[in-house]
Amino acid sequence: RTGFTLIELLLVVSIIAILTGLMIVVINPTALLAKARDAKRMNEINELHKALYLALAEGEIALSSTTGCSDCTSLSGTNAVTGAGYVKFSIPSGKTGLSKYIHVLPLDPTNNGTLVFTYGSNGTSYELNVPLESADNTSKMTTDGGNSSTLYEVGTALTVL
Repeated sequence: RTGFTLIELLLVVSIIAILTGLMIVVINPTALLAKARDAKRMNEINELHKALYLALAEGEIALSSTTGCSDCTSLSGTNAVTGAGYVKFSIPSGKTGLSKYIHVLPLDPTNNGTLVFTYGSNGTSYELNVPLESADNTSKMTTDGGNSSTLYEVGTALTVL
């Protein structure tokens, strides 16, 4: 007699299905995806911070106050680097501006609800904020030097927002 019986095949397929289900529960892809989005958020907000810092140091931009700004988030504003995007600034005469350092303003990986980049400036200092999804990153939000324990904050003054 050669081959397998139908019962044997069904038994093997059901064992594989059970093991696959257990692996999905153990791996927890939802938590892994949240961590991956958080890593992207932190990387992009830090890159934007570096670009703003360099542009300010080299006189390529001048900060504008964002008091009462209704489009200073990646959800409500655009990602233009002209000063008209969600990061507000002016470009001095004869300067290139922020586009010398970054081509577009980053957007949050989900960019909806509260999961957005937020920018604020008092005209001399600025702050960038973003909430992180993964509970594993709570310590990053509480030890970043900012005044909020629920946001990841970077900038030249972490009390602007």
